[in-house]
Amino acid sequence: MQYEKKGYLTSYLKIFHLKDIQKLKFKAHYHEFDKIILFLSGKVTYVIEAQSYQLFPYDMIFVPHNSVHYPIVDENTQYERIVIYINPGFLEKQSSTDSNLAHCFNYAKQNHSYVMHLDNIETNDILLQLNKLEASFKDTAFANKIYTKIIFLEFMILLNRAIINDNKNINTKHLVSYDENILAVLNFINQNLYSELNIEQIAKQFFVSKYYLMRRFKSKTGYSIHQYILNKRLLAAKEYIKNGKPLTQICFDCGFKDYSVFCRSFKTAFKQSPREFKKSITTTSNDYKEVQIND
Repeated sequence: MQYEKKGYLTSYLKIFHLKDIQKLKFKAHYHEFDKIILFLSGKVTYVIEAQSYQLFPYDMIFVPHNSVHYPIVDENTQYERIVIYINPGFLEKQSSTDSNLAHCFNYAKQNHSYVMHLDNIETNDILLQLNKLEASFKDTAFANKIYTKIIFLEFMILLNRAIINDNKNINTKHLVSYDENILAVLNFINQNLYSELNIEQIAKQFFVSKYYLMRRFKSKTGYSIHQYILNKRLLAAKEYIKNGKPLTQICFDCGFKDYSVFCRSFKTAFKQSPREFKKSITTTSNDYKEVQIND
């Protein structure tokens, strides 16, 4: 894998300016952090939760944590983008009751609108602030960590204001293609994630054969139905553990019928048992340590 990569890190944020110089094939995956991508060049289709977006320069992609996604990249063009990884806990701590800095991610999920377009490029204050943020990571001047935090918070404020006010700097409507039936299935699964769910039941709910549903779901999301449900439940369980909920209660609240099955599945996914993960949690833990930067 040969591509230009520039990465910068703090405890709550990562930003990378990436330029791929050869074809990369991405598998469907998810992260436990939020992600914003500014697409700059290339021929790319971005798939998020079974919705496909053909990208254009200065499209901004919002990937909420735990959302299944992957890019499809044409090998004959350079894929250039700025990628920002954000700790959701940091956004929550910096928000107030009437000002939620994660609004952009919530909006994307609720409206199935994961890609928006930046307009008025020369004077767009969101883009200008993003360039300022990228530059701040290279700076070593006095109090730069504090300054970077201020720039980042201002970036998130400008971004969310633009979405809330539907202003001229960002267009929240973007061409998207999707299978209406599979999108309905995804909504059904996520609304009933902690209830009894199996392929036969879901197929009956949507009046299709289970074999057709299994093939169609995998082709549109990159995951089998079983994998999708299991991963979503395990990610939810991980969040509950972080919040101090008892492990046995988490097991059954997240739709698992057997505690030993829950523990085995958790360890397979996260390389730690639920109890080991609970012990490893500290206020200074860095959720980004094992992140592979390439998407």
